[in-house]
Order: sequence, then structure tokens, then C-alpha cells
Amino acid sequence: MAFADKKEAFKYVNEYQKEKYDRITVMADKGKKAKYQNAAKNAGMSLSAFIMYCVDEKIQTE
Repeated sequence: MAFADKKEAFKYVNEYQKEKYDRITVMADKGKKAKYQNAAKNAGMSLSAFIMYCVDEKIQTE
């Protein structure tokens, strides 16, 4: 779907994300972000997908 107006495109994306996703903000100690990004890259995942995978794994083992 192409939008001539960038403002309309951002509005569409924001509405879609609000409808489909819950937002979770994660704060990490300085210097850990790069380590997490590298681990995610090595796993072939985005950082967000990697974090969700790790949390899901932890939940399943409890």
C-alpha cells in the first residue's frame, strides 16, 4: 500500500501497531544493548523477537 503523504503512512502504521501489538519497554544496563543485539543477530532474529523468545523459554521452564 503506497501513500503519497508520509503523515498518512505513519498514521496507518501507528494504528496498525496499536491494534495488533502490546508495547513493552525494556531498560538495560549501559553496554548490554550491543551484546543483546549481537546475540539476536547470531540467532538470526531481531532484538525484539530474541527478547520475546528468551522470555517465552524462561516461562516454559518454570
